[in-house]
Amino acid sequence: MRTVARVLLYDVLLALVYISFDVYLVYFYLSNGHKWWAAATITAVALPGALEFLCYTYSFINGDLEGTKKQQFLEYLFWAVCFGPFLFPVSLVIWHLVQICKGENNFLRFENLARSRVLNSLSVLTKSASQLTLQATIMMVTWRYDNMPFHTYQLASASLSILILAKSCTDHHYFEISGKNVKVRTPYVQMVSRLFFNILHILLRGFVIALLASYLQYLALAFIALMVITNYITSNIIIKTDGSKHIWTAFAAVLLPNCFVSRVTLEHKEPKEARKLFNKFYRCNSIVFLIVMSIGALVTTNCIISFTSVSSFNCNNYPFLSYNEDLKCPPASPFSTPLSSLPSPHSWFYFLGNLSVISLSLLHVFLVFIEGKVCCRDYTPVERT
Repeated sequence: MRTVARVLLYDVLLALVYISFDVYLVYFYLSNGHKWWAAATITAVALPGALEFLCYTYSFINGDLEGTKKQQFLEYLFWAVCFGPFLFPVSLVIWHLVQICKGENNFLRFENLARSRVLNSLSVLTKSASQLTLQATIMMVTWRYDNMPFHTYQLASASLSILILAKSCTDHHYFEISGKNVKVRTPYVQMVSRLFFNILHILLRGFVIALLASYLQYLALAFIALMVITNYITSNIIIKTDGSKHIWTAFAAVLLPNCFVSRVTLEHKEPKEARKLFNKFYRCNSIVFLIVMSIGALVTTNCIISFTSVSSFNCNNYPFLSYNEDLKCPPASPFSTPLSSLPSPHSWFYFLGNLSVISLSLLHVFLVFIEGKVCCRDYTPVERT
């Protein structure tokens, strides 16, 4: 009964609320003339379905699907269309509702529980991560200190993304290191500990990416793409699992350390060995983030806003750490007094922004390195009752 209640609350009701926020944000942006923000939001929502389509296409072409050619094609057609870019969010809710209506025992079968974990993780680690970063960036660009209602739905979407991300990543991590064993669960104390660390990782990385993106603008996509490519290479070197899992890991590990592994990769490994493998990837991933975002993207941002006009700014898109004295915008900014030793209008970003990016990224690396010791100490899964 506990499983039924959890699925109905988390995978159905909360998912529908989240979808409604996404739909309203798109409508809100379009009705206010922000077509590019609407397009970016739609892209974020379509991302998990696009990845599912690519992964099933990869598996179909390589003959990884089971059954005859006809069965393989029908399976590919079902998942590529119903869980493709356009239908993925709604299909995921319907799939959970159908499976749980068949009974708790049906849902707890390996193939159903494993697919639920993987699809949920794919959704939140791509769509929710993208939505969080996107909405945080938009708020940094459009922030008006006397217009809080303007950001209500953005704040709600970002907050919901953080909670869903942290919860799903915690479930995914312990499910993977257990060898995808559906008969055991993780003690609640360790679940809460990792949940807390995941929230911190999301907040730290999310703030860094959003702050840099508000200054880099479209060029931020280049560094996110570089992060994805580096994650893909790192996953191939360290994890050594199925090709489609590396694609998922590449995108999922942008906002916080996380990875996907096939059951075959883990079936001959002891749980302790699996934890070491995951922790090794997480640590490498945190260092990659430090190098790509906190050094590469930060240096590039400073050079672009100092020596070029690649990023264009006006009173409608000045980030919250910038202030134009001539135009007196953004209004009511607490950073309206520039630092005399640094050039305007971005003097506070050169000081406070640079300091925040570097210090928060170093703190993130420190937390990742101690997380393995704190959360995996005396880890022993318990049987499901």
